[in-house]
Amino acid sequence: MIQKFQFRGLHPNILIEMASDRYSGWIGQVYTEGRYTQGISHRTHKVGERSFVEEVLPVESVEEYFEHFPILEIDYTFYRLLLDKNGKPTPNYFTLKEYQQHLKKDDQLILKVPQLISARRLRRGGKFVENEAYLNPEIFTSQFYKPAVEILGPHLRGFIFEQEYQPKKERVEAEEMAESLDAFLRPCPRISITILSFARRLI
Repeated sequence: MIQKFQFRGLHPNILIEMASDRYSGWIGQVYTEGRYTQGISHRTHKVGERSFVEEVLPVESVEEYFEHFPILEIDYTFYRLLLDKNGKPTPNYFTLKEYQQHLKKDDQLILKVPQLISARRLRRGGKFVENEAYLNPEIFTSQFYKPAVEILGPHLRGFIFEQEYQPKKERVEAEEMAESLDAFLRPCPRISITILSFARRLI
């Protein structure tokens, strides 16, 4: 049975990766027991009336991640641009800079594009509202793409555009989506892009 999990014979253009690399649940599987004990931080989350504490490994753990995988998806960039509207670095900018300091020559990253760019509607004040910045090429280029390239250089492999949940009655037709993406990409720099559309729709 173990032969089914041998990946050395894969085509060189097929890369296996994971997201959320700082997940403490991988200690003892991907990460060495006890290696990051002093650097683990804690985040409290609330779901409904219940709270839970998440343990997060330090960024330096990415060095050990790349001992096992050739490429990593960074998904925290989904929640915030790298530069604000005044061109000042956001916390995500500095975190990405920290990642860069721990990368070796052949390590590769894929970044998830901020929802401010990829989502037609955003959750605000407990309800969904229309996103005026949806597929805005200027915001994407100046506040996300350019700083990402400046920080990561050849380590940057591509981008993921995640589509938010859309009830069937609200989703647009495929032709309209394709036209919107074409209009968005045309003025953008020539980039390597991975487009991911989550099939979280009511059929």
